[in-house]
Amino acid sequence: MKRFLPIAAIILLSACTAIPVKTLYKLATADFMTVDPAVLRVAAQMPDWVAPRPDGVKLELGMKRDGETPVNERFNLEAIPLALEGKTLADAAKPGYQLYAYRLAPADIPRLQHFRDTVKAKKADGGKKPETSLSVGVDACRKSELPAGKIPATTFLQLDKESGYLPLLVDYDLRQEVDGKELATLIPPC
Repeated sequence: MKRFLPIAAIILLSACTAIPVKTLYKLATADFMTVDPAVLRVAAQMPDWVAPRPDGVKLELGMKRDGETPVNERFNLEAIPLALEGKTLADAAKPGYQLYAYRLAPADIPRLQHFRDTVKAKKADGGKKPETSLSVGVDACRKSELPAGKIPATTFLQLDKESGYLPLLVDYDLRQEVDGKELATLIPPC
């Protein structure tokens, strides 16, 4: 499974990560083509000595089909106040950790819609159905030295207001190897 820097979640229909069952079900039954971009949200919970880097929270959409050049779109998400995000995220708060919430910038919504239109056209052209992917990544920095032991972080995704924020990776240990790189390099000082 591909990892997208220190804190990440790759969402594929054949996911091989420890995504909670309720989230897997929602992801399998959701149609990203109809998700309201204004409602789409990403959140990250990490130890209070870690913080997201400026412009470090990304949403990446991908589409590929045999014999064609893959199409990838990357969006830097903008931070939003937690107070606007309601009870779902507030219930996830725990001592010693900070929660951060993000949204797609309004200026990026036309680019997201263009990606969707491209996928729809590929599905309708009679060729092989394209494979699509969505990934969320948070580039982080540290406010202090790296502590010993596990460094748990959690990522969340909101596809609709009714379901609220769904946990993607829960207490993922940032110490796990990421592309053979040292953690101190992946989470530099802020």
